[in-house]
Amino acid sequence: MEIKRQKELVEHFHYDFKLPEQEAETELKVGFAPLKPTENYPKENTILGARLEFKIVFPKFILSGSVSQLNHLVNRKVETQTDLTQEEINEIARPLFKIVERMSYEVTEIALDQPGVKLNFAKQTTEAPLDPQEK
Repeated sequence: MEIKRQKELVEHFHYDFKLPEQEAETELKVGFAPLKPTENYPKENTILGARLEFKIVFPKFILSGSVSQLNHLVNRKVETQTDLTQEEINEIARPLFKIVERMSYEVTEIALDQPGVKLNFAKQTTEAPLDPQEK
């Protein structure tokens, strides 16, 4: 599948101090939506919006936000998210997870004044220790 990607858009990104009594759970939500093309857009292609909403909970802080990206699928029609295979979903969403990994590392490095927290969504889990002090 050929994908022509537009630049990722960081809609919002938060680093929030977590109170000890604060209850929260990690959540990752990925969604896709075919968008209506302009008049001159090739009929065999699809414009697909991809969005990742996330909340990643650690004992002392919470990272949350959303990122999105427009993708042009060349010679591929997609009417609904169910038209995509799991491999295609992973390929389309990969840049969104990569930018969250990068922002998480950079922000936690600054906020904690130590090496940043490394997330690794490639295995569909976070590789970061639950407490950044455990490094």
